[in-house]
Amino acid sequence: MKKKRIVISGGPGAGKTSLINGLNKLGYSTFEEYSRTLIEIAKNEGKSRYFLSEPYAFSEALFTGRKQQYEDLNKLNTEFPHVFFDRGIHDIYAYLKAIGKDTKSWEKRVNEFQYDLVFLLSPWKEIYQEDEQRTENFEEAAHYFSFIEAVYKQSHEIVYVPQDTVASRISFIEDKLKLHG
Repeated sequence: MKKKRIVISGGPGAGKTSLINGLNKLGYSTFEEYSRTLIEIAKNEGKSRYFLSEPYAFSEALFTGRKQQYEDLNKLNTEFPHVFFDRGIHDIYAYLKAIGKDTKSWEKRVNEFQYDLVFLLSPWKEIYQEDEQRTENFEEAAHYFSFIEAVYKQSHEIVYVPQDTVASRISFIEDKLKLHG
């Protein structure tokens, strides 16, 4: 059975991780948001806002981790054909674009990787919360969404997930996957 790579993306704090956790509880194979790991390591090293202070170093480390996740798909033993990623490789380029640090070489690198389907979650102020790794205010977080959307639209099919409960969002995603194959 060919496994399909499914990305759940959007701006920070839109409910991606809650969906990934919910899908995982249902038995789907999932990959967690790798940037949280990098941010935690950087904080322990005394670096704050790692992406903004060192965008290329952060992006390079993030690329390595997300590329590994992308490749690890083939090692998974799962009964489901769909494997979910909390953000994809293309998010790296979108974030660089959002802060004016994008380059043609980064665009080329991320476009070497393709996902089978991308689910986008729009900014949702009512559920947005800052935390240890998410230090942006809501306006900063919302700013990233249009860049993420534009980057994925260039080469992927996008499905917009409505703002609703986690259970309803998961049902929506499962229904779309049945239609998509």
